[in-house]
Amino acid sequence: MGYFLHKSAIRPVSYHCRATPSIARPLLTMRTTMLNVALPRISCSAITLATITLLASLSTGGCVTEEPVSKINPVLRQASVVSTSNPEFQPKPGDTVAWRDSITVHAPEGVPVPQQMVDDLKAKIDSQLVAKGYAFTHPGQQPDYLIHGLIVLGNELNEQQLRDVLGFEPGLVARNQNYEKGSLLLMLVDPNSFSTNWRAVVQVFTSQELSAEQQEQRFQYIVRSLLRPLPDLKG
Repeated sequence: MGYFLHKSAIRPVSYHCRATPSIARPLLTMRTTMLNVALPRISCSAITLATITLLASLSTGGCVTEEPVSKINPVLRQASVVSTSNPEFQPKPGDTVAWRDSITVHAPEGVPVPQQMVDDLKAKIDSQLVAKGYAFTHPGQQPDYLIHGLIVLGNELNEQQLRDVLGFEPGLVARNQNYEKGSLLLMLVDPNSFSTNWRAVVQVFTSQELSAEQQEQRFQYIVRSLLRPLPDLKG
């Protein structure tokens, strides 16, 4: 499907998590971190697969949980986050980024996706990247990394397309069939070789039942969870 994931970036890795067969196969030349974000509290352990709330503060070697978002259905507070990076990916202070184009949206036929929602997610990603120390280039300048974004909605598209793009699924378990899965994928791509240096995907259940305020809170936590594995350039 042409998501700028090149065959040159594929070789085996080791997964330190309980994996399904589709995840356990050796697929990527990247360090892989998998986080299942759920409710409400767990003890932190030295494994890559952790279960925490969307409000959790994650760091290498441990995690800290906070109070969950109030009055949001527990099912909608769950998320699964996967991040991968090339072993050589070591961004440094001053590195720049730029969007190659708008976030691509793949949704089932007949499912409307408001452009305002896409723009809002993109703006939140921009703010979080700046907060982590990444600078956006001026028009006409080549960045150190190009940003590619993809939104995938619906259970069927999530299962098919994320397997094609990632080689595995984020692993969010659909115990409640009333909700469909939605995923937000972000990639940092070398502008010269077009190889993917870093990528992360966050998968959640989608719903129209949230208020505008709850949706705003949820989007903020989704973006923070998505970008939390990205190296912080501010130290």
